[in-house]
Amino acid sequence: MFRRIALEPWQKNLAASVLIQVLSLLAFQAGAVLVPYFIQDLGVTDLKAAAAWTGAWQSVGAAVFAIFTPIWGAISDRYGRRPNLLRAAAATAIMLAINGLVRAPWQLLVVRALQGMFTGTPAAATALVAVGTPKKHLAFALGLLQTSFFIGMSIGPMVGGYLGDAFGFRTTYYIAAAIVAVSFIVALKFTVEPEESAATRERAQKENALVAFRDLLRIPALMGLIVLTVIINLTGSILSPAMPIFIQEIIPPDRSPASIAGNVFGASALTAAISAVIAGKISDRIGHRKTLLLSTVGITLLYVPQGLAPTATALGVFAALQGLFRGGLGPSMNALVVESSPRDKTGSALGLSSSAASVGFALGPMLGAAILAGTSTRAVFFVAAVLFAVVTLGVGILTRRMEPQFDTASPGE
Repeated sequence: MFRRIALEPWQKNLAASVLIQVLSLLAFQAGAVLVPYFIQDLGVTDLKAAAAWTGAWQSVGAAVFAIFTPIWGAISDRYGRRPNLLRAAAATAIMLAINGLVRAPWQLLVVRALQGMFTGTPAAATALVAVGTPKKHLAFALGLLQTSFFIGMSIGPMVGGYLGDAFGFRTTYYIAAAIVAVSFIVALKFTVEPEESAATRERAQKENALVAFRDLLRIPALMGLIVLTVIINLTGSILSPAMPIFIQEIIPPDRSPASIAGNVFGASALTAAISAVIAGKISDRIGHRKTLLLSTVGITLLYVPQGLAPTATALGVFAALQGLFRGGLGPSMNALVVESSPRDKTGSALGLSSSAASVGFALGPMLGAAILAGTSTRAVFFVAAVLFAVVTLGVGILTRRMEPQFDTASPGE
């Protein structure tokens, strides 16, 4: 009566990677949303000092991640994308468990640095999917993978907020580690190494990693995308140290900030998850560059009403609306990166892109904390709006200049 559906290898990897991404990002975000409050629990009671520690936590991890992600990407080009995904999932589970053992803010920073050094499931899963997926299905596959990313991002803060309020911060980290352990099992049981030609794999293994990176840096289209990635993520992460404190300021004193912050972050990520798949289909029709530009315009306009929000509910509504446009960023950028790089260097190219994102994530929180220290939480939203307006202008100029290179090159074939 029921026939078993036979999936192709790329479909199996996509399905498994979607589940892995949901679980891994859910667990990571469940812990990340608690950091500003965990830092206060560790003895930092001043709110602006807690925001500064939070910015440092985010920046340290992102900076280390920026250094090591391209290295792991190059290793995956040489020795396989599946082993790289298994390595990232295992490291994430271990580091989350260690978070539950820290006793001082500086220890939290050390663990965060180790996370940046050894984890990275999004980049690993993206390389696994991108290399094995036929080009005609690439935008759909990357859009679906981005949706799984945002689903994990949306559910994670909600889960972390409620678990933190109900069971405490340390127990939440242990639960998060167990969730990632499940994702490791999924990767172990249900993923396969993408089929690549023997010549492609042999070329990747013989080529010096530094030479591979040098060749990638000589591709104008790819370098333009790398620059854009840094600026986009720098601007997008400026709010990270200010948002939890802003929520704490506008809610009644008797309300719990952790669960409310989880709902606000989750609402934005949930709408982004919904829009990512739609954005992937739109990209196939109107082009990745136009989709990227429309996304940055929408993000820019919605920073201002967030900064003016009188309540957490209003903040959540505007954050959710902004998430609809954020969903278009990832699929468009990743598709352009894959299309602009040779197939045997896909892992390295995506590693460079992830590294660029981490550089932006490292600089953004530091800038946001500095603005917050000299002004107010609301002012950070307005600064973000101005900076993202500059980003939008840059996207329009740079992608128009890169258009002929994308039209004439076909490295992803």
